[in-house]
Amino acid sequence: MSNPTRTTGSTPVAKKKKKKSSFNWKQALIIGAMALALLSMVAPNIRGLFMGMKKRPPIDLTSPDMEPKFQKEGELSFVSGATGQPVTKIDIEKADNETDRQFGLMFRRSMPESQGMLFLFETSGRQSFWMHNTYIPLDIIFVDENNVINTIHKNAKPLNDTSLPSKGNAKYVVEVVGGFSDKYGLKEGDKISWQ
Repeated sequence: MSNPTRTTGSTPVAKKKKKKSSFNWKQALIIGAMALALLSMVAPNIRGLFMGMKKRPPIDLTSPDMEPKFQKEGELSFVSGATGQPVTKIDIEKADNETDRQFGLMFRRSMPESQGMLFLFETSGRQSFWMHNTYIPLDIIFVDENNVINTIHKNAKPLNDTSLPSKGNAKYVVEVVGGFSDKYGLKEGDKISWQ
């Protein structure tokens, strides 16, 4: 046990008590770690949300007047597999990250046949799409890593959660308005190219 007084020369001097800090760093670190753990459980894709918002600003989806707007990011040509001749060309918006691919054409209420969306995946594999929160009928065109169309789902029904899978591996998917494939005679074996 320490002596509460010390002497300097012959005069005793009272020892000053150390003032306790009301801020506890250890508790703050524990609370911060718990907050981060909770945040990671609640929003596991938070990074993807921020990274994926580069193209689309937040949208008030409760308003019928609001819908995502098309943003041209390139052009895509459909090419006949039999003749190698161009069939038709559209303007495309790209879905090249997880957030954009999940969002897709959801909440769009119209789209001209001169526009579409190109989904780009990092690797080729079996793909499957649905029409959840999608208000317009679409032709969903699955394309392999050699740019060859291997599956076409024509006139996919709006607001339908039925899975629409590719027949083979697909690295790209093109979504265009329903009826587009029939109008231009697109078929499996045709190709795409884009810039």
